Amino acid sequence: MSLSNLRCGRYAAAGICAGISLFALGVAQAQEPSAVDAAQRSAEMQEQFQELSNAAEKSQFLLSTDDGKGITYADILRDPDNIVLNFRWAKAQMAQGNIRGASATLERILILDPDLAPVRLYYAIIQYRLDSLDIAQTQFEKLRALPISPEVAAQIDQYLDAIKKRRQRLKQTLSVSFGVHYDSNRNSAPTDDERLVLGSLQPITNTEDRHQSDVGYMAAAHYDITYDLGYQAGHDIFAGVTGYYDDQVRLDNLDVGTASFEVGGHWRSPYLTITPTLIQTTAELNNEKFLTSRGARLRADWKVEPDTTLWGQTSYFDERYGATPDSAALPLRSGQRYQGKAGVTYAWNNQNRTTFGMTLARKKAARSYYTYRTVEAELSHTLLLEGGRYILGSFSYGIDRYQNADSLVTGSNPITRKDYPLRARISYGSNLSNLMKASWFEGETGQSIYNFLAPISWSITEEYQATSSNIANYDYDNWRTQFLLSRRWAF
Repeated sequence: MSLSNLRCGRYAAAGICAGISLFALGVAQAQEPSAVDAAQRSAEMQEQFQELSNAAEKSQFLLSTDDGKGITYADILRDPDNIVLNFRWAKAQMAQGNIRGASATLERILILDPDLAPVRLYYAIIQYRLDSLDIAQTQFEKLRALPISPEVAAQIDQYLDAIKKRRQRLKQTLSVSFGVHYDSNRNSAPTDDERLVLGSLQPITNTEDRHQSDVGYMAAAHYDITYDLGYQAGHDIFAGVTGYYDDQVRLDNLDVGTASFEVGGHWRSPYLTITPTLIQTTAELNNEKFLTSRGARLRADWKVEPDTTLWGQTSYFDERYGATPDSAALPLRSGQRYQGKAGVTYAWNNQNRTTFGMTLARKKAARSYYTYRTVEAELSHTLLLEGGRYILGSFSYGIDRYQNADSLVTGSNPITRKDYPLRARISYGSNLSNLMKASWFEGETGQSIYNFLAPISWSITEEYQATSSNIANYDYDNWRTQFLLSRRWAF
């Protein structure tokens, strides 16, 4: 069994040697900027509001107000009929992530002066984002009847059309992604080019088992379907299928392909969302099937404050490895994996969100020297910039403690393996619409091309992954640079 395959088996079920996990993160970053969480949605509301803010010239004084920093509810109580003060307070509530509070404030302003189009527009967008589609439609239709510019009318028509689509109980999405990555140590070779064999530390003489850099090309497609059960709370059921392939330029034995299927549902209340999911994944390494994983996951998200969400997740997977021409010993890693995660997400404002989580996991394998326990902590931060741009950063550190020594590695010395994995990554992403102008594309055909290209998301990621181990075989590091393009359709 080669060293590269020996190491790959340890991480296969968690992400197929880490490459898939980073790719999946890139897909998530590219495909979900419109629905990551309430903080991000509120930032989008403000951005969309600015695009439509010329709805009524008589209200321009409202548009010049600041973001409401420093205003408190006590200020509102002292002067409850001050429209400008209330509008600034609504902006402050939005900045704090209190979308429902902002909605109530805007509603109070409209009672005082129903003709303030920018306030009604802001209120309509908020109702749309809160899934209060009846109220949103009424507000947009009232705006549509006002003397507004053709550009604003077209934007409002888009919202009305979107409301019509969202009323559909059956919703489908298709996401397609392509990318390229470079790894400095793709085969996870030991840092010092030495390994322990039967308790003796020996230099690695086989070139294939020493550090190997490589370039890989990735492609993925994901299709999901969601059915609204018709409850006011928004309960639904869903199913999805994902295909992924990573083709290495030189190291063909590390070509990876996966196919996964999941089915589950969302149970929602105003503050709590519970998501049970059943998942099956199969994976190939160098076109040889080597893993089938079946399991279940249960997640709960509890919004304790407008800016604070507590979350927890537990999962169980039965992982079955099959022998391949490169590794006949892979079945010895088969077994059950149990995992629990919990953490908190805090939205500092519309642009900044921080998440901290802890993971406890246990893998019970067919051989005790492949059985281990994991404790890991992860800190991540999301920064939203203007125009849909974003920066994501994360850092994780943990410890894997194995149950017994592997005599083929340690010989008569009963050293049990301890790994300390570390991972740091940073990503920057945006849409192609920020790199080109619609005026560059002339004619009906040109506009069709622009409309297809503009929503494509792109991201570039830099990642450093390292494991410090008490056994030289598993002590390694790797730098990865990745570029990803993604396109999503909803229908």
